[in-house]
Amino acid sequence: MDLYTAVVLITAAMLAVAVIDIQSNRVIGAHMKRNSTITCILIALSAFFEWVSVMTNGAALTLIPVHKAAKLLEFCIAPLIGVMATASYSKIRRPLLIAVLSVCHMLFETIALPFGLVISIGEDNIYHRGPLYPLYILIFSLSVIFCVVSMVRSELRHYLRPSLVLSAILALLILGVGIQMVYSDVRVDYLCVAVCNYFLYNHRCKIILQLDGLTYLLNRRCFEKDLEKVTPPAVFLLMDINDFKGLNDTFGHAAGDYYLKEIAEMLRSVYGRSGTCYRYGGDEFCVILKKNTDRVKEFNAAMERKVRTRQAADGKFPGVSIGYARYDSRNLRIAEMLKNADEMMYQIKKENKKP
Repeated sequence: MDLYTAVVLITAAMLAVAVIDIQSNRVIGAHMKRNSTITCILIALSAFFEWVSVMTNGAALTLIPVHKAAKLLEFCIAPLIGVMATASYSKIRRPLLIAVLSVCHMLFETIALPFGLVISIGEDNIYHRGPLYPLYILIFSLSVIFCVVSMVRSELRHYLRPSLVLSAILALLILGVGIQMVYSDVRVDYLCVAVCNYFLYNHRCKIILQLDGLTYLLNRRCFEKDLEKVTPPAVFLLMDINDFKGLNDTFGHAAGDYYLKEIAEMLRSVYGRSGTCYRYGGDEFCVILKKNTDRVKEFNAAMERKVRTRQAADGKFPGVSIGYARYDSRNLRIAEMLKNADEMMYQIKKENKKP
């Protein structure tokens, strides 16, 4: 067995382990399971067709059709890996456009094959890169960039900045593809793609474990851990939904869940660009404001306006009470700041109950 075949077998084995892990994971939903599994299958197929093309390269002339078909299928499938990875970990905004572009790429590769524009396999059954080969690399790169940008956008919904893990994964992928580009006889590209895909999957699972299952805000555990690392200046905000128990008792828990999700989206839209939003539990929410801390009153007023506007359209929509405390010096105790914010919130809550 040659080294390249061993690399392909290791890649296939790793993808098989990944699929078993994905299918046995109780944390992720059916959508992520399905698309993550399809992504692994696409990587395996691309690696397999590349292996077939390498094994038939320079072989008997009767294998030229097999060689061409394998190379064509590899080039058609490879850019779909980034698209399916994106669909696994975030919502694709324009799926129809992406589908049309993918089909157009496949048609282009098929039409270009007889002319040797991207894939050139001569009468001697030797593969050469055609003059438009850089276009294929560009399309593959765009699919990877599309995936990374979608992941970054997804992370920015929960954090002020994306994780360094994404940068490290992208660097590893560039390294693998770069080696393939410079040294065409060293084929580790799909092994790197498989490794990066598994890292992305694990990274996404880690994020899911940090989220509240209903509102998709960060959960209480994240709030408590982030408190240990927060440095001044910062503002701590606590928010409680007014008479949420009465709403649940009157209209049912389904209505309560619906309003919790709406309020969470309002919270994210108002505070998300300047701070991190959490669901502490039940009808309680928290925000750690790290940017624009001098605008906290402005943000609170904007949140209250959104709630009043929603109440005007839906009489059942609950009000909110917001308390906050500034963390301006390391000499201040965080526990004391949270207590002050909590007292302020409950004072406002009492005032809201007055007829």
